Amino acid sequence: MQTQPVALSAAMVACVLCAGALALYMQQAHGVEETEAEWRKLNQQSKELGRAGAPVADTKLSLSAFDNTQFLEALKGAAESAKLTFDEVSFVLDPSANQPYLRYRATLTVTSQYPTIRKFLDQVKIKQPEISLDSILCTRDDIATVDLTCDLALSAFYRKDAHG
Repeated sequence: MQTQPVALSAAMVACVLCAGALALYMQQAHGVEETEAEWRKLNQQSKELGRAGAPVADTKLSLSAFDNTQFLEALKGAAESAKLTFDEVSFVLDPSANQPYLRYRATLTVTSQYPTIRKFLDQVKIKQPEISLDSILCTRDDIATVDLTCDLALSAFYRKDAHG
């Protein structure tokens, strides 16, 4: 007789645990259904846009004619605006036989605080929109040092037909 109340209690705990597990399962299943419905909706919208022939943005860029001093002047002007100095810049004109544009690369090292470097890069983009930041790698000598030393790689793109 003493074992029956223990067995009854164990059965009741098991029933409560099963009910909790069932409720959790149903909640998860509902979440999966909602996610699948959203996916189907987005997939359908994507197909409809493809069928409707949605207007594609004009991918032709109006690039300026190649001028090897233009890039350096943009960098100098941006550095002056940001009150940043750099000592050495190297330039390379990429061979671009298979590309419809010329790519002129510049690499430089700057040392300053992050906001100044960020302002410099923003000014470069304003002065010459066809310049893009390819990479930036910043280091500092000590954790207490505020200034960063950053190696920057930038590219400028020009019309190919304007280059001899």
